Amino acid sequence: MARLVIQKEDILHNYRLICAQTESLVIPVLKANGYGLGAEGLFEILREEGVALMAVSRLEEALPLCGRGVEILVLSCGRSPAYAKAVLEAGVSVAIDDPAFAAALSRLAEEAGRQVPVHLKIDTGMGRFGFPPEALEEIAGIFALPGLKVTGIFSHCYGAFLNNGSAERQLERFLSVCDLLAQRGIAPPMRHIANSCACLKDASFALDAVRIGSALTGRLPMKTALPFRRAGRFEAEILAIRRLPKGSNLGYGGVCRLKRDARVAIVAAGTADGLLRGREPDLFRLRDKCRYLYHDLKLFFRRPVTYGRVGEARAPMIGRAATSHSFFDVTDIPCREGDYMELDVAPLRVDATVERIYE
Repeated sequence: MARLVIQKEDILHNYRLICAQTESLVIPVLKANGYGLGAEGLFEILREEGVALMAVSRLEEALPLCGRGVEILVLSCGRSPAYAKAVLEAGVSVAIDDPAFAAALSRLAEEAGRQVPVHLKIDTGMGRFGFPPEALEEIAGIFALPGLKVTGIFSHCYGAFLNNGSAERQLERFLSVCDLLAQRGIAPPMRHIANSCACLKDASFALDAVRIGSALTGRLPMKTALPFRRAGRFEAEILAIRRLPKGSNLGYGGVCRLKRDARVAIVAAGTADGLLRGREPDLFRLRDKCRYLYHDLKLFFRRPVTYGRVGEARAPMIGRAATSHSFFDVTDIPCREGDYMELDVAPLRVDATVERIYE
């Protein structure tokens, strides 16, 4: 079988490392199944650490975490009546960016004799969700709705890992909205715009709270001097070890034949588990096309090799990976059936059906 092993201490180390960098509230973000590490597993680790507020991207991600003593904030915005009803039933905090939806949710909450905690989303440049900064009347109007309790206001940096000034401009727009609200006597108790990269970029982004996701996993899209630990180790069982003669075929298509007698490990990991699972190109500026071309030229002149690790030894992958199995040359490596081989697969690429184990 394949499994993703997560060291609890790595998660706590990364969380505490961020906490040591800021006096602001640190909100762990468990979207995308906890960035592949398992949302429910991370939730329990952080709940035991005393974390009182966590965030997810979508409402369905929040449902398994509800009713377990931690406030859950849903960061994406919904608009439909069905979504409003589901939010009320779930008992979560939710992002708001539409006056009509806010009014509908407020009415439902009043009918139920409740108040729904909400965070107002401001679009400072991401272009995805949020009130435009100039919609001050609409933003201020949400505070007057009796069925809602505004507990925060936030935005999201789209390029904090870049050094192009975009994050600083977003922060300026966001603070301008907060200042204009303050001039009206409106002061949300929690302002937050910093994601992991913004939090590490400059202390001025921290405000009242920071949201950390990639920093929690130790897999950041930017360089940092802080000693984060990469959380998550993908490994798969060696199901069989076969001695095959020179010329033997390995895998579909007959494209790989052994050039020597070899000791071959059949490993319980394939493309369905996340092995060699990549991402399709989705950027097509000239510099992006040049980067793709450069990558393809490297493939033409130099065949990349995927390695598995058994102890300190590296075993090259041979043949084509199938959906459930792959082949590795262990001719010179001491190992046996039942051992586990470690493979370099990012947790976000690991299929949700693969077991997550917390140690």
